Amino acid sequence: MKYVVAVVTFILWGSIALSQDESAVRNRLVGTWKLVSTEEALKDGTIRPMRYGAHGKGFLMYQADGYMCADLVDPDRAKWADSRHRSKEEALAAGEGTFAYCGRFEIDVEKQQVIHLPEVATDPGYVDSRQIRPYRFEGDRLILSDVVKDDPEVVSWKIVWEKVK
Repeated sequence: MKYVVAVVTFILWGSIALSQDESAVRNRLVGTWKLVSTEEALKDGTIRPMRYGAHGKGFLMYQADGYMCADLVDPDRAKWADSRHRSKEEALAAGEGTFAYCGRFEIDVEKQQVIHLPEVATDPGYVDSRQIRPYRFEGDRLILSDVVKDDPEVVSWKIVWEKVK
């Protein structure tokens, strides 16, 4: 009987600790994050910025209600000569230099992953997908990074965000 009580107690305390950990991570995530940097590590050992360019800008927002939104842009992309009458080339260049999506998010504390579940996205392939983002915190910074398995040139990626105060 003592064994059963000990096991039940261990399970209860473990589940309470896990939920507190998820709650702590959620509380730390909730808010607005400003893009600091993006990078891809290439197989030849070099590092390059992701498609948002060397001066990429963006925001990542997590809400307490379980929704998130990310928007990243290359501020050095070509500007439109006339925003009311842009050319097809200008529109294409602008689209290539921006990426955004929004939807729900989940947290897997054990795997240290935040999972984005886009409901809208500039890339139609993101809609209704599971975008797994391994995370870690360093002070006021959130670092999302992972290995790349489907690109013969890229080994890994990393995006650094700083909490807006």
